Amino acid sequence: MKFLIAVLLAFCLLQAITADIFCNDFGNCIGDGAPFGDTRCGNCHSCVYKDCCNVKYTNPISTCYIPGWRSDEYKYFHENILMSKLPVA
Repeated sequence: MKFLIAVLLAFCLLQAITADIFCNDFGNCIGDGAPFGDTRCGNCHSCVYKDCCNVKYTNPISTCYIPGWRSDEYKYFHENILMSKLPVA
């Protein structure tokens, strides 16, 4: 058990030292430096942090619920295409 805790702490310390940018699939990002995991830098349409985002948000169709910058493709899809498919009461 002590070994497991030591390994976990070492992993956390290593992540803090490298300080890579990590973005989860909800759009929340932390860190500084190179992208890590499913994080991509460039070609983001929403949920952008230091020009990086989760790979999910490289598609303009993916909806980001965090306020902030949006690409023109994202705005076009969400303001025109998506709204025209909603049923009218």
